[in-house]
Amino acid sequence: MPKPKIDINWAYQKAVSYSQYSIYRQCEYQWYLSYIKKESSFKPSIYLVYGTAMHETIQTYLQTMYDQSVKAADEIDLNKLLEDRLVANYKESITENKNEHFSTKEELKEFLADGQLTLDWFKKNRGKYFSKKNTELVGIEIPILQPVLEDIPNVLMNGSIDFIIYDKILEKYTIYDIKTSTKGWSDYEKKDQTKINQILLYKRFYSKVMNVPEDKIDVMFFIVKRKVFNHPDYPTYRIQEFIPANGKRKVQEAVDDLSAFIRECFTPNAKYNADRIYLKNTNSCKFCPYTNKPDLCDKKV
Repeated sequence: MPKPKIDINWAYQKAVSYSQYSIYRQCEYQWYLSYIKKESSFKPSIYLVYGTAMHETIQTYLQTMYDQSVKAADEIDLNKLLEDRLVANYKESITENKNEHFSTKEELKEFLADGQLTLDWFKKNRGKYFSKKNTELVGIEIPILQPVLEDIPNVLMNGSIDFIIYDKILEKYTIYDIKTSTKGWSDYEKKDQTKINQILLYKRFYSKVMNVPEDKIDVMFFIVKRKVFNHPDYPTYRIQEFIPANGKRKVQEAVDDLSAFIRECFTPNAKYNADRIYLKNTNSCKFCPYTNKPDLCDKKV
């Protein structure tokens, strides 16, 4: 199946990502500072660098497995690949961070060692999660760029699906979203509807752009743990799969929430709405890039 065509005219259109929508739901004022006031909000972290490196490593393995063979995929030195991607991504982030380091050699080594243990476990247990029998890889990093609202058609949802597997027997697609996590998702993460909405939105827009019925599309969060609890009496899993409720009603609720964000933040001609008041959510200050910038935000509601 071909990838969706990407075509946007930046002169009069705007593309909104899931992360932009997510920031708004966390704190409207943070979104206002980032997108309307255009204050710099880049805040690198070892978690982002590691997450990107792990994404790239697993995707390379799966691409090789499905395009060539399981044998060829297993011959990849995943530990070396993760190290190379971790170093490369860290260097890129340092450049974006005005050449200032944000981690240490010891921390990088710890994350790398944890990731290598996870990759070793994944390779040994790959068959529990992926098999070439009656399945095929539709694609990796599949782009999504689609209008959300008919009356604001020049604001488009912009995203990229980590990978999609097609089951030839069931005739169904599964959209996978890789998430790296320290110890896996708890009930708190599983109940975070804004987090869950990402994959539900991908389901709706992939269905639209590729003309695939939504009931032929499943979704899966593929959660890659960095730390695990080891106990001789209990099996240890370094991969956690989570399938959120993704029926028609839940998908529509996600689309409605994204639509509300667009209506609140954009004008009909796809300009940022600078005329309304954007509220502060002081519960989100801990992870806000402006938390130590009182000239931009005094943390008062």
